[in-house]
Amino acid sequence: MLLGRTNGHDWKRYVKQVCLTAVVSVVLVVIACLNEVYVDAVVSDKVEKEVRILCIVLTTQGGLNGKIPVVNSTWGKRCNKRLYVMCTDRNNPDFLNTCKIGESKSHLTGKVRYAFEHAYKHYLNDYDWFFKGDDDTYVVMENLRYLVSHYSTDAPGYLGYHFKKNVAQGYHSGGAGYVISRQGLRQLVEGGFSTKACLTDGGDEDVEIGKCLQRASVPVLSSLDRFGRETFHTDKAWSHIWGTYPTYLHSYSRNTVKSGTECCSQFVVTFHHVDPPTILMMDHLLYRTSVYGRNTPIKIPNMFQAKQVLPNK
Repeated sequence: MLLGRTNGHDWKRYVKQVCLTAVVSVVLVVIACLNEVYVDAVVSDKVEKEVRILCIVLTTQGGLNGKIPVVNSTWGKRCNKRLYVMCTDRNNPDFLNTCKIGESKSHLTGKVRYAFEHAYKHYLNDYDWFFKGDDDTYVVMENLRYLVSHYSTDAPGYLGYHFKKNVAQGYHSGGAGYVISRQGLRQLVEGGFSTKACLTDGGDEDVEIGKCLQRASVPVLSSLDRFGRETFHTDKAWSHIWGTYPTYLHSYSRNTVKSGTECCSQFVVTFHHVDPPTILMMDHLLYRTSVYGRNTPIKIPNMFQAKQVLPNK
């Protein structure tokens, strides 16, 4: 149709069609950017800006061609910033070189301590929470932000899978990952690492960091949901669901160990001992698969109750 021969009605219809085509094109571009997955991420995108989390990931140079790319392409990209802690000869702004400390399991305490000191020195005011995990930890970052949003980052505290041994207030499993508030990190470095009471290296990383956090008056905070279900987990998802998790959990865990549908919060945060193929599978199921007609309410009353976990008497 030539524009010169259009009447008023045809012209209006033409403009309407052009506008509709433009709108549809924009929508298609957005969908294409999402790899053709229909998702409403308005709330999670907003919370990502409001609850800023720096992720500290323990790894080795051997993971450069395997685990690290998988973490980068899945949960790691949802951190506000990530630091990979390892001995490496490669320069990368996301790599924190710890060759001077050592790379064996006996040096995990030194690596974590160095990473927290680095975060304190360079990023304390840039992020609200500081998460420590391993390269075989899987993290649902949106749920982690939702959980910690019930607490103030200006008050000391840390959350994770709560063990009751070795430390009076207990400590959090290193493999399951744990997250420290900004004030908690400040007190850990200024009131813990600065004293000679905390090991500089050696021992079990999660125990030693837990002891130092207690000495620095950083309390354990509850990470259970309103139904008493765990958000952080020490093993693979199916191990907790099927009840095939390590038996030591029964004597170590502060909370009753559950399996089946009671094992895990609807807003699960972590699993551990997850290999790269399983990380990719879990990420696909969580972020590229939906059940039509089922949506999570934006506001859920009392899903998490902000409270300190007091030591057992």
